[in-house]
Amino acid sequence: MKHVLCRATVAAVVALAATAAPAVPAAAEPPPEIGAGDDWEIAVFLCTPSAYDCHKRYATAEQRRDVERFLKGTPEVTQVRHVSRASAYASFRKEFAGRKAVLAGVRARDLPESFRVRVSGVADRGRIRALANRRPGVGVAVDQAESHAGATAISERWDMSLYLCMKDSALPACLHGRGKANKKAVTAEEKKAIAAAIEGIPEVESYEYEDQATAYRNFVEANPDKQELISVTKVSDMPESFQLTLRPQADWAAPRRRLASMPGVSIMSDKKCNLLTLRLWSEYGLPGPRSGTEGCP
Repeated sequence: MKHVLCRATVAAVVALAATAAPAVPAAAEPPPEIGAGDDWEIAVFLCTPSAYDCHKRYATAEQRRDVERFLKGTPEVTQVRHVSRASAYASFRKEFAGRKAVLAGVRARDLPESFRVRVSGVADRGRIRALANRRPGVGVAVDQAESHAGATAISERWDMSLYLCMKDSALPACLHGRGKANKKAVTAEEKKAIAAAIEGIPEVESYEYEDQATAYRNFVEANPDKQELISVTKVSDMPESFQLTLRPQADWAAPRRRLASMPGVSIMSDKKCNLLTLRLWSEYGLPGPRSGTEGCP
């Protein structure tokens, strides 16, 4: 029998954003913690046809100049550098040279050009990012300090997470293929079957079941500076989950194949995919890997 920990702990934010990922294998050293004096950039990615709310168009030359003027005219900004689409693509090809599946999913025209912005230590980074996001021609502005913190948190989490169906979930896996349980919260029978399946996977070293109450408690503890979000979030908003630790050198595809489509599982998330997604988002302005890339859904 596998080593099962009975305490219930969950990083519920990740359940809601199977989010937001650096291109680092799970076995790699986790990123260092952010220090107050670290000089992280804010990346301001310009519009591409695939970017949200860009109306299927690239940023115009005038929009690019306007964004540059705005950034250089912001008092807290100490440096602005432009990264062309060609330069971004060259960096992307170099970083992922050994990962053919990642390379195959991205073309040069998919990458946005960007401005990389450094700010003073007293700057309100959130305000600068929010203002940049409102400029015409901007697809998204990303604070890489926040992304680095996210990568650190992901690296410290479980290898794989199975989030379970909640009542009134709109996710397809919860609406169909479950018989009388369709559109309902995960049932006791489904949870029992999932646990039994986990027990039978040799690649899984240990796992934990996490309930909604503990998910909410850990969500609150992990986000002390987000009181507005906490105030509108209830225990019932948190998903139940199973959190898995895999054995060293395990084949990550095996647990995915066995568990992802089981009745009662709403979505399956893993560390490798989350890190990849965050890296593509924060460094290259891409929404994430193509479905099926290195096991990503």
